[in-house]
Amino acid sequence: MKFGVLLLAAVAAMPVTADRLVRIHDVEPLAYQLLVADGYDVASSNAIKGWVDVYMPDDATDMAAIYSGRYEVLPREWGELLAENGGNAGAYYSTEENSAFWATLAETHADLVDTPVSIGTSVQGRDIMMIRMSSGTGPSFKPAIFFTALTHAREPGGNAALIDFADWLATNYNSDTMAAWILDNTQIYFVPIVNPDSYLLNCNPAGGNIRKNQGSPSGVDLNRNYPYQWGYDDQGSSPSPSSETYRGPSAGSEPETQTVMTFIDSIDPVAGIHYHTYGGYLLRPYAYNNSDTPDEATYAAWSYEMTRYNGYSSGQCGEVLGYNANGDAVDWTYWSGGGHPRCMALTVECGESGFWANQNNPSGLAAMEEECRYMNIWLCMVAPGFVGIGDASGTVPPVAVSAGPVTPNPASVQASMTVSMPHEGVVTVRVLDLAGRIVFEQPSVSVREGDNMVSVPVDGLPTGVYSLRVTCAGGEAGGRFTVVR
Repeated sequence: MKFGVLLLAAVAAMPVTADRLVRIHDVEPLAYQLLVADGYDVASSNAIKGWVDVYMPDDATDMAAIYSGRYEVLPREWGELLAENGGNAGAYYSTEENSAFWATLAETHADLVDTPVSIGTSVQGRDIMMIRMSSGTGPSFKPAIFFTALTHAREPGGNAALIDFADWLATNYNSDTMAAWILDNTQIYFVPIVNPDSYLLNCNPAGGNIRKNQGSPSGVDLNRNYPYQWGYDDQGSSPSPSSETYRGPSAGSEPETQTVMTFIDSIDPVAGIHYHTYGGYLLRPYAYNNSDTPDEATYAAWSYEMTRYNGYSSGQCGEVLGYNANGDAVDWTYWSGGGHPRCMALTVECGESGFWANQNNPSGLAAMEEECRYMNIWLCMVAPGFVGIGDASGTVPPVAVSAGPVTPNPASVQASMTVSMPHEGVVTVRVLDLAGRIVFEQPSVSVREGDNMVSVPVDGLPTGVYSLRVTCAGGEAGGRFTVVR
């Protein structure tokens, strides 16, 4: 059955309330746009598997038959916070529990976790909190990596992923080489609740399912309010205040959006993740027109590695979800215009079973957190040096040493890195992995004037961050570099 034939019947069936998630299978490509045009709140979709999840009135879920002959009503806890969990979000973190967690983490691990601070306020004047994590050791300059969550207030799984990762970093710093390397070499920033007004309403005793902020008259979709390609078309965002994808009266109009933009500009991050739920996706820009960025090769390589174990689908928004999104956070964060530098930003749609599915299932929530933890660790280890050699460390020799970058990167079988010294002498070059093991060594190489380069093959090295140590002229220098596959 074709969607064009069904349009008039569907318009007449616009829901007055929407309180039950329904999964519509075997949908045609235009299903998302038609459902939105018909006034339905589309929660998630999967263009690869051919389904769309929408909210429909509890007493009219059979309206899904207009769109497909195969549909199913999803468990109630997928779509709403049940009354038994009203006020505390069940296994998720309520507003109060969230504040308590970060305050306790900062108090318990004061050497690694800064006290939460406000970076701005919401429409209703509530603080938007940020937490920085880093150790007191390592290089003088540490690149920044950020994580945000609850831009959409009905998506507590993203907040849980941030809490899990921060707890893992702090509690494993003294026992896990990856946690130690991340905090010794980077600054990790968390903004766990971008939309505090609506999240507080969602966690009230009666429960709620609000997506947008509390801007007048009926809220703004903060993930359609960013300036880059804001209002590019009316399919990737809506000009209608009643729509769940309403982009706001102007680009960057909302205080929550302004707060995140100012914050990201202030820390100049190399990479970051904007967390959402749900569907099990890792999305990269550009979302506004489903096109590749100039860094598509690197994005594709990162996405492959980050989703290798959790099975998440990856790609641009339109490719994976079946629809584009304009004015969203990931496009703006990557965009190198507007006064802020480029950042390798990504969006994660974590979990595959609704917004609140794990409210009574702590083990299910723990499994989802583990899926995300691997991605978070991988990004924090790779992003700081993916373009080549990093900051020098150690005892600097009396003559200059330069190295890198890895070429090409993503690395092929011919990939290598060149280390050069503008002098004559005997040079030793070593490459070490994060555990301190030597994975490549070129000992006692004599270099002559005019022939002063040592080639370091990296074709046998897996994706990861490595340390370079160069010994010459009585001293040692080094840095870090990343190999991407």
